[in-house]
Amino acid sequence: FDFRPLLSVVIPAYKTPERYLKEMLDSILAQTYDNWEVCLADGSPAGQSLERVLKRYAERDPRIRYQVLGENLGIAGNTNAALQM
Repeated sequence: FDFRPLLSVVIPAYKTPERYLKEMLDSILAQTYDNWEVCLADGSPAGQSLERVLKRYAERDPRIRYQVLGENLGIAGNTNAALQM
């Protein structure tokens, strides 16, 4: 197609089990459409963040971006932080 819009997948996270996070990111990476970005805001408490996993995925693919908030801002706050990315 001549027109290929950028699709932004906005993900608020809070204490997400690694298994499900990995399955979700692997599913996104497996898509045939390639003009997308993931913007993930992790509101998990300090020491319980998903940063270790997210860093590996972001190093593997620059379309995956994340921010560790250090505190839970609730579903709306975490979503808004991801949207700002």
